[in-house]
Amino acid sequence: MYKSNQQFKGSGLVALSAIFFASYGIWSKLMAIGLDEFSQAWTRALILLPIIGLIGLVFKQFKPIKKVDFPWFILIGLMGALNQAPYYYGFLKLPIGTATLLFYLGLTLGGYILGPLLFKEKIDKFKWLALSLGVIGLITIYKFELNLTLWLPATASLVAGLMGATAVVSTKKLSSHYSELQVISSYLVFMLPINFLIGISTHQTIPNLDQTSIWLPAIGYALSFLTANLLVTAGFKYLEPSVGAIIGLLEIIFAIIFGAIVFKETVTLVLLFGCGLILSAAILPDLKKLILKARDN
Repeated sequence: MYKSNQQFKGSGLVALSAIFFASYGIWSKLMAIGLDEFSQAWTRALILLPIIGLIGLVFKQFKPIKKVDFPWFILIGLMGALNQAPYYYGFLKLPIGTATLLFYLGLTLGGYILGPLLFKEKIDKFKWLALSLGVIGLITIYKFELNLTLWLPATASLVAGLMGATAVVSTKKLSSHYSELQVISSYLVFMLPINFLIGISTHQTIPNLDQTSIWLPAIGYALSFLTANLLVTAGFKYLEPSVGAIIGLLEIIFAIIFGAIVFKETVTLVLLFGCGLILSAAILPDLKKLILKARDN
């Protein structure tokens, strides 16, 4: 019973995080005229690090890191910071639909690969069915266009998704011993210098501070980033990695909803069908728990 309640709690937290992850598209479009990919990454870290530091000190959210846990903090930080470059390169060189499909495919498969490797998770028929529904839903929503000359950006998009999955799944190694705030601070500690150096080397600049039409969305993005990662880290603590990865696909549904409301983007029957498949995949693990719970009673 307790384990079932934990899964429902974790599912709710990851589903809630998907709303904030989905808002990234809104903030990105609003600030795209003034901030490039690497510039918006390191400035976001610059905005959030003082906030996280202050909250952590006031509410005593930080504690000394054990030597055995340092590799996990480093891995999480590097994966969260380094996936910006292949993510950006993939979206630059590929059709948006293809890049999105490959990124989320990497993200989802990463959960299925890392679960058994790191946590000895068993992938049963319900999880395989959920994966199948999720992937078919992805392919239905996003048009896939690829030829052999685009293998490098295609690989970059897939790798970016796998790196993102590695960062999120690895938080399970730490979230039982450290606060969510301390765990996700590792993203920012690495994101700031790495993306700053890449931005400088590619001659990216930042707008003046008085350009509020750019900086206000940047702050909105930063706060969404903080909230989304706090929620997903807390949620994955209670979930098996493959289950969390599938529920995370709800981000696509919320992104479509936001696009329709904010930017008046068209919602077609094909989109709705794909969303239905992803929604079915997301609720399947909890549906299994409900069936087992009813059977036990």
